[in-house]
Amino acid sequence: MIVFTVSALSLAIVAVNSVAAVQYNGYASTVECSGASFGCNDNGGLCCGPFPTGFGESAEFINLPAGTQGQGYTGSTCGAFLFSLFGPGTKCFNSGGGTPFTHLNWFHSAGRAATESDAVSTQCAQPNVFTYADGTGVERTIKVPTSVNASEAIAALYSVKNFDALAAYEATA
Repeated sequence: MIVFTVSALSLAIVAVNSVAAVQYNGYASTVECSGASFGCNDNGGLCCGPFPTGFGESAEFINLPAGTQGQGYTGSTCGAFLFSLFGPGTKCFNSGGGTPFTHLNWFHSAGRAATESDAVSTQCAQPNVFTYADGTGVERTIKVPTSVNASEAIAALYSVKNFDALAAYEATA
């Protein structure tokens, strides 16, 4: 008979490594997480941004696992802390018209805030999807290209309601 001894630490490591990706979004609304949004989807610990001008007013982290937190930052990286939301569950931050965020991330917190050395990166992933209601009210989600300033270009098209140009972008599956 073979006996295996499993420590609590081993189980915690397996649980942390098996957490699914989290979707998190930046909205233009200052009072709620609704309307058009730019989003990121990753397994945690990745700085996402910058969010386009006007889309840093509200942030939603969808289904944050227990023991994790989503954070918002100002400036050119995930370095200047603005807010924190703790899992589990779907959480929304609203600026109320105050300071907007420029970058977001989420990570396994173990009860601590990210330190600047944890969060600062000169290489941030930009938002990879944009969700909006087209001219007929149908919700659409498109992929944001990886080219420089692609999210700003999409935000500019949305601001002038150029739905034909937005429809030319690749839709998500």
